[in-house]
Amino acid sequence: MFTVTIIVAVIVGLGQLAKGLNMPVKYIPLLSLVLGIVAGIFLVDADTVQEHIFQGIMIGLSAAGLFDQTKIVTKE
Repeated sequence: MFTVTIIVAVIVGLGQLAKGLNMPVKYIPLLSLVLGIVAGIFLVDADTVQEHIFQGIMIGLSAAGLFDQTKIVTKE
């Protein structure tokens, strides 16, 4: 339906918007992951529910940045 790169870009934009609305920075990766799973379920073409969820997890982690996520979680 939509290409994955567009979905990742939209999720990154929504994360930046949430940060601009005073959402704590440490929750942005979690928001990206949840939005990625939702986008994977509804916007990605796949055969099974497991594939939808797995692709959604990949989209969410790509949007959050896997390395940035570990930095934010360990930072106080």
